[in-house]
Amino acid sequence: MRISGHEFARMCDATLTGAVATHQEMLEMIKQAKKYHFYSVIGQRCYLDEMVEKLKGTDVLVGAGCSNITGADPAEVKANFAKWHLAHGAQEIENIMNISAFKSGLDDMVVRDVRAVRDAIGPNVVYKCILEVCYLNDDEIRHACELLIEGGVDYVKTSTGKAGPATLHHVEVMSEACKGRAKIKAAGGIRSIETVERMLDLGVERFGVGLESAVKIIEEANSK
Repeated sequence: MRISGHEFARMCDATLTGAVATHQEMLEMIKQAKKYHFYSVIGQRCYLDEMVEKLKGTDVLVGAGCSNITGADPAEVKANFAKWHLAHGAQEIENIMNISAFKSGLDDMVVRDVRAVRDAIGPNVVYKCILEVCYLNDDEIRHACELLIEGGVDYVKTSTGKAGPATLHHVEVMSEACKGRAKIKAAGGIRSIETVERMLDLGVERFGVGLESAVKIIEEANSK
């Protein structure tokens, strides 16, 4: 599937979440988001109020994560954090699957965790949950997709991008497992329009890409 830079931007959540990301870089992300019309931005949560205010009246949404990088926060903490983000203007919520519980065979805990956030935010807020596929084999990816769907997610997401990249194979396994019951978001290691287009062919509908790489992909697509 061939797409333009604008088409990519409208399915991209541009991110700036590194530990050393600065306030000045956040302001640059807002500027680029307005210029390129990213679907949404996700930044450091200490700047959430400012991001929401500066993007008010634009076509760019503000998303937020409700979990630490391991996904091992108690479910009620994630749920309360998700509600806090919504109260401060976030429009989409991302969770991270409790990887420890999943690896321990505690399926009920995994589903309760995912469902707690869905119940907290209600049925109408777009809700994504991250598998962190670099830690999972194919059978585990398939099983995790089933649990997340049972928990009420809109999107199953590959990765945070902090632990390892998402591959075309990961996406293919997820697409076969979800069978249209949940949408797929790919993130982690996406650096080219070629990768984006191949993932689209496999069923991906949203992308999470760091700001710098997202701009480069747009420019690459537009230069074709």
